[in-house]
Amino acid sequence: MNTATKILIVRGILKLAKQPAAPLMGFGMSLFFLLVYNAGIGGIGDLDVFGKGGYLAFIFPITIISLSMGSSAGAGQTLNADMQSGYFRRLYLSPVPRWVLVIAPMLADTLSSMLFTAILLGIGVIFGLPFQFGILSFLGVLLLSMLWSLTLCGFSAGIMLRTGQHQSAAIVTNAIFPLLFLSTTFLPRELIKAKWLLTVSWGNPVTYLLEANRYLLGGTTSASYFYISLMILLVTSALSVTYARMSAEKIKM
Repeated sequence: MNTATKILIVRGILKLAKQPAAPLMGFGMSLFFLLVYNAGIGGIGDLDVFGKGGYLAFIFPITIISLSMGSSAGAGQTLNADMQSGYFRRLYLSPVPRWVLVIAPMLADTLSSMLFTAILLGIGVIFGLPFQFGILSFLGVLLLSMLWSLTLCGFSAGIMLRTGQHQSAAIVTNAIFPLLFLSTTFLPRELIKAKWLLTVSWGNPVTYLLEANRYLLGGTTSASYFYISLMILLVTSALSVTYARMSAEKIKM
């Protein structure tokens, strides 16, 4: 990694730290979901299907998912701001590798998501959130969060670069949002009576991400969900990074 690449990556991190609107919005939305859903539906947490962790451990994974969704447009917005100011054009015409121009804000956004995920987990601990495997569960949740955030950031940044419109950075989030309601977000599979919803949830990648986190936290699902989710996210994050890098060659200036 050359000096120019390091400088751009550090700049991306510092710029996000100075203008943390996107990750703070994601964090606020996640905390809101956690408080409202746990308060409104948490009364059923004593059912055996939720295990010892109760409803908190069951509903908590939605905060991890919504956190990345709320901040994933940050990389695209950063790129758009640089393009509007003319800074991006100067870098684009310089000898700096074009992929760095895209990867730097993506990396900054992913790191911020991991940071706020750690903070959310800390808040969860205060309210009695269990960790099935101790520190390994903590690290496992961070790993899933990193891959999920990278997936969303890459596609968001890539779409923004190809269209040249900062509004398009939210397309990925808007596309993912309905999947939350077509999954086991609020109730376990055993309590869902609609057969069509159960069928759709099996093909919904968000389901496996939710259940993977529940395996790490409350231990109410099997390890297979974690491995399936990890495999899915490894593929989607790789595709996301590739798409973002390819988009750097088709920028709408």
